[in-house]
Amino acid sequence: MRLLIDCTYTANHTYVNTGIHRVVRQLTSELANLSQINPNIKIVPVKFNGNCIIKVTSLDEKSINKTEQFFALQETNQIARIFNKVLKKIKSFLRRVIRKSRKILFYFINVSPTLKNIDEFEGIKFSAADIYLIADANWNLPESYYIFLESLKKNGVTLAFICYDLIPIQFPELCDLPLGNAFSNFYNKYSHLFDKVLCISRKIAEDYLEAKKKQLFFNNNYKQSVDFFRLGCDFDTEDTFFSDNISCNPEIISILTQQYFLVVGSIVPHKNPKTVVAAFELLVKSNKNIHLVFLGNRGWHPETNLIIESNKMYGNLIHILESVNDAQLKLLYKNCYCLIQSSFYEGFGLPIVEALRYYKPVISSNAGSLPEVGGDFCLYFDPHQPIELYQALNKLVSSEAFYNEIVAKIKNEYKPFAWKQSAEQLLELCLKSSNLNL
Repeated sequence: MRLLIDCTYTANHTYVNTGIHRVVRQLTSELANLSQINPNIKIVPVKFNGNCIIKVTSLDEKSINKTEQFFALQETNQIARIFNKVLKKIKSFLRRVIRKSRKILFYFINVSPTLKNIDEFEGIKFSAADIYLIADANWNLPESYYIFLESLKKNGVTLAFICYDLIPIQFPELCDLPLGNAFSNFYNKYSHLFDKVLCISRKIAEDYLEAKKKQLFFNNNYKQSVDFFRLGCDFDTEDTFFSDNISCNPEIISILTQQYFLVVGSIVPHKNPKTVVAAFELLVKSNKNIHLVFLGNRGWHPETNLIIESNKMYGNLIHILESVNDAQLKLLYKNCYCLIQSSFYEGFGLPIVEALRYYKPVISSNAGSLPEVGGDFCLYFDPHQPIELYQALNKLVSSEAFYNEIVAKIKNEYKPFAWKQSAEQLLELCLKSSNLNL
């Protein structure tokens, strides 16, 4: 049998290494490894090119000369940094224009595109022996993608889909309008096609079933099965060029000499940086020797970015680190004082399990799937109440005994879940015929 993993978005955006894209890379890599030890299953990563699927040979950013990489990362010239940021924005703008142009073209032509070679892959006809797993954020693909998936269904292929969350549907006020519309349109149009919906937490599985029951999106597929699996927490950082002792970034080197709270994730409204900054402002009144580090790219919402950038402590005690690679992320986890996860909602919460893997205390919001993921290893607070976060932070920094007690509990009782285990769970669910009783 064949398991085809659709990783179209990540394959087309290899420079992106956040959220879903990190998950897609890890799962695809581990599933490929499982294929090597199981000759009865052929696992192939693919992407849709607008007409048919083609094999993906790599999801990693194109490698460049290591010496050039080292000196590029050492560059501290302010003009060069500004130029790179402007260039990045221009590239992002052009990509959006191209995507919009494709959609407008299909709209005005108003005809169904004729696809070629959609009944086979690598010379083998699609059949009921195949599983097609949509693992990526394919919200903005052209009309031809729907036609392709319909063709798979007609050939008896099992369609499986990984559901990461339903935030744009449940909390549209927290999302970028174009993304929210694309996301909602995708679920309205595509969700009924899926034979299996595989969620990244029990909470998301419950939310999906509830949203389907409330008809928050169109879905008349009553035979659709819904299951969930757990994500991993280990890092694939075989590249010894970035060792634990060299971060190749002056700002990171400076931060590593300080005591700091770490917040991991894009700076967007649903991540709730406002509560973190408010709690930190209360804490520094009595403790001016600790820093707050936001590790993630600035998002689509300028007002959310300004919550951090307009604060008088920004650049002194409050920092933003963008475009951090996995080796640097690992280093920042290992040296942080604790992790703060303040989201109004999350489908899983990777930073929690990644921080726990390095025996770091975690103070987390009690929303969404976060209590499910963190269990009794985290301190929890209401994300709408900065005072609760402040109290938890103050309790940690005020009592070395309490801090050490939490660390000891994590070291003695927490069992990290590897990406290999996550891939094994996912593969088992893809092959499973019956639905889980939620």
